[in-house]
Amino acid sequence: MNPHFPEGIREFLTVVEAQSFSKAAEQLNLSRARVSQIISRLEKDMGVQLLYRSTRSLSLSPAGETFYQLSRQGVNQLEHAVLSAQNAHSSIGGQIRINSVGGLFGEEILAPILIQFMNDNPKIEIELSFSSTREDLIESQYDLVVRMGALMNSNLIGRKLTRYTNHLVASPTYFENQSKPQSPKDLLDHALINGSVKRWSFTHISSKEKYDLPVQGKLKCSNGYVVRRATLDGAGISRQPAYYVKDDIESGRLIELLPDWHIPHSDVTLLYPKSRNISLRVKALVHYLMEAFTMDASKKS
Repeated sequence: MNPHFPEGIREFLTVVEAQSFSKAAEQLNLSRARVSQIISRLEKDMGVQLLYRSTRSLSLSPAGETFYQLSRQGVNQLEHAVLSAQNAHSSIGGQIRINSVGGLFGEEILAPILIQFMNDNPKIEIELSFSSTREDLIESQYDLVVRMGALMNSNLIGRKLTRYTNHLVASPTYFENQSKPQSPKDLLDHALINGSVKRWSFTHISSKEKYDLPVQGKLKCSNGYVVRRATLDGAGISRQPAYYVKDDIESGRLIELLPDWHIPHSDVTLLYPKSRNISLRVKALVHYLMEAFTMDASKKS
């Protein structure tokens, strides 16, 4: 028996990746009410709840998470088939200008994927910038932008590349003359090291109590290498993504603090302007990046 494929998958993927019905509606050129109706019909057709909705938040149910991952992989494969057919009649070449978050992510995670894309497509040229200035991305003439954290500009189409857990850490040497914090409020009495994030948010795992900490860092630096180095040297407590501190935590060089409190994840999003006619080479790179991060996530799971 052939399976029934319900309508609304494209809209569902857009809502999840935009993390908002309103933003998804803008991208789809539909009303918010229409998008909500399509998702509700999809859930009814499937007989499962895919999304948890509230006035302030939107999250995937366990079934929704599985459906999203498999649907995204399927759509990626379809896009790959289309691009492969197009590429058979058109050689991909020309320059692609990219602005990205830098540091270890840009240098060790993103750059190797871009280099492999160039190797696979010898006529492609890439101009990669790690400048952190958040100017008008449409006027700056970048073809693609990679950003981490909350996004505000609705004139951009956003596609989530990946997500990283964040960790509150300190060196064992820091606590030689300090007591460990038992709650986020205790951090007010400690030396903090921070980058661009000026407010750290916490949610208690059991009670769901929330606490927002305004950060006045003893050291302020947007370079993740410097923040990690200072933390390892016992200068204070920092909040950092897993790719910076995972090995340090496992080896004991850093201690993870406040295990009963959840810190929000950091999403890495691929952005491009709505209004720009996207060339075949940029479409190919968008697909290549989405597929690369999807494959990496599947290997870790």
